[in-house]
Amino acid sequence: MAELYVRKINQEIIRRLLQPRTFIQVLYGPRQVGKTTSIRQVLEQLDLPYHYASADQPSIRDATWLEEQWEIGR
Repeated sequence: MAELYVRKINQEIIRRLLQPRTFIQVLYGPRQVGKTTSIRQVLEQLDLPYHYASADQPSIRDATWLEEQWEIGR
């Protein structure tokens, strides 16, 4: 099985996740650029608690959903 490509952004994500917690980290960008792959690779490397939520279906995402994700993430 081929090894997955590791993007340069992974190191920045790791740096941000290892900083003292002041903000929730959000990874966003165009579809199909590797956001999910990058964050999964990073989370495999780090031993940190996390909450992962995908917002791929914006039609079902509203303020209530965002508040729920915020509370879970806290």
